[in-house]
Amino acid sequence: SGINAEYGVNLVAEKYCRHLDITNRGLSGYNTRWTLERICDVIPAVPAYHYDLSVVWFGCNDAVRHGLSQHVPPGEYSRNLTQIVSKLIDCLGIQPCNLLLLTPNSVDETMMSDDCRSNERMRKYADLALNVARDRQCQSANLYTLFSEHANEDLFTDGLHLSKRGNEQVAEVVCKFLSCRIQDTLPIPDWKDFK
Repeated sequence: SGINAEYGVNLVAEKYCRHLDITNRGLSGYNTRWTLERICDVIPAVPAYHYDLSVVWFGCNDAVRHGLSQHVPPGEYSRNLTQIVSKLIDCLGIQPCNLLLLTPNSVDETMMSDDCRSNERMRKYADLALNVARDRQCQSANLYTLFSEHANEDLFTDGLHLSKRGNEQVAEVVCKFLSCRIQDTLPIPDWKDFK
């Protein structure tokens, strides 16, 4: 769905198209375990570009019901997420304050056809993500709480995948993070400053 104009990363890329190069490394359906197995494909040892900022969002797939292939137990999820964040900091040189860790969002259980995901599990994994962010001194955004507070706003297409409004919510969070940092890390003069 990365080519969908309503997809959150595309909304962010459109807003910053004249200021930043946005690289999406989203892996649909992946959990933290599978990402770590392929991390060298996602984050090369010698990156082709210099990265100043990063947004990491894992947990919705890890938090599926035990027994499903995507499930990652909470302790392993926390360790995996810490390793992913460490890889970004150590290999790409991203400062922890310039890394935003998004928690798993809440889900709309009434829209889901099965019980593979629950808000009880999502909340647990969101708390773990917040702990990783605190321990690694990264920025964090609690999408679980945000989506819970806006539960009546039609945020999902199927209970898990985001609607246009859900993607707008995530894009707003990411844009707020970027707008606080872009002047410090990537000084872009206004066109009016040119003579």
